[in-house]
Amino acid sequence: MQPLVSLAMPVFNGENYIKSAIECLLAQDYVNIELIITDNASDDTTRQICLGFANRDSRLRYVANPRNLGAAPNFNRGFELARGEFLKWCAHDDMISPNYVSACVAALQEDPGASLAFGRTQCIDGQGAPTEHGDTGEMGAILHADPARRFHDAIALAATCFPIFGVFRMEALRRTTLHRSYYGSDRALIAEAALLGRCLLVNSAVFYNREHPQRSIRMIDHGQRSRWQDTSASRSASMEHVSLLMHLVEIARRHRRLVRPGSALLQVAKLRLTPRELGRVALDLTRYVSPALGASLRRLFVGPPEQARPSVGG
Repeated sequence: MQPLVSLAMPVFNGENYIKSAIECLLAQDYVNIELIITDNASDDTTRQICLGFANRDSRLRYVANPRNLGAAPNFNRGFELARGEFLKWCAHDDMISPNYVSACVAALQEDPGASLAFGRTQCIDGQGAPTEHGDTGEMGAILHADPARRFHDAIALAATCFPIFGVFRMEALRRTTLHRSYYGSDRALIAEAALLGRCLLVNSAVFYNREHPQRSIRMIDHGQRSRWQDTSASRSASMEHVSLLMHLVEIARRHRRLVRPGSALLQVAKLRLTPRELGRVALDLTRYVSPALGASLRRLFVGPPEQARPSVGG
C-alpha cells in the first residue's frame, strides 16, 4: 500500500536518542506511514539500531549515505526518497505526541489551501522531562488570503523554526527551494511554504524538542556551522545573514503567478533591511574578508564563542 505520509529522519551519530525517536514515530496512531532514515555515514551504533527496527517493521527504510553530505543535503535526500502525499522531517533526538501525524494530516485534508500543519512545542531535557521552555509565541497559524502577508509573517519567525518539523503537503514542497547550504535556511523554507499556502497550528498535537549539549544550535563558529550544514559548501555559505537575504529575494521573485515580485520583495525589505539586520550582513562580509577581524568584532559585541560537537540531523 502506498504510504500517505513520509517521515524523513536525517541522522549522523544518533545513537544517543534515535531508539526513542524511532519508537515514537512507529507508534503513531496514524499507521499509513513510511519512515525513511538517511544516515550520513555514522561511525557509532546508529546503523545497527536502525537495521534492528527495519527487520521488525517494513515501514522503515534505512538508507546509508556513502559519506557525510552535511545536514541540508541529508534533509533533502529524505524528501527525494519520499513517496507520500505529505512529508514530515524528524530529528533523531526529538519526540512527538502519538496523534501528531494524524492531527496534522486531518488539518491539511480539511484545508486544501494549506501547505503546512504543525503542533505546539514543548521543550524537554536529555532524559525527556519537560523544561520551562515551550512555545515561544513566534509562529501561530498563518491564514491570510494574501500570499505576501503570509510571507511577511513567516519571515518574522525567531531562529528556532520549530514548524520545520511539521507536516508539509508534498505538492507545495516540490515547488520550494528546499534546504540550502547555509545554516538557518529552514527559515526561508518555512517562509516559502507560507507564501505557497496557509500554515496551520494544530493545538492538539505536540512537538517535544529535546535540549542537550550536542544540538547544532549550540555551535557558535560560523565556519563550523557551515561545514555541518553542507560538507561541500563554499566558504561563502558561512555568510548566513547574506545567504538568507539573497535566498528570500530569490523566493520573492520566483512565484510570479502567485504574488507580484514587488509586493513580496517589499516584505523582505521591511524585515531584513533594518539597521540590526544590515549590521549582521556587514559582520558576515567582514568575516568573509578577514576572519580574524570578524572574530574580534564578534568577541567585542557578543562575547567569546563556545564550541560544540554537533550530531543532530547531519
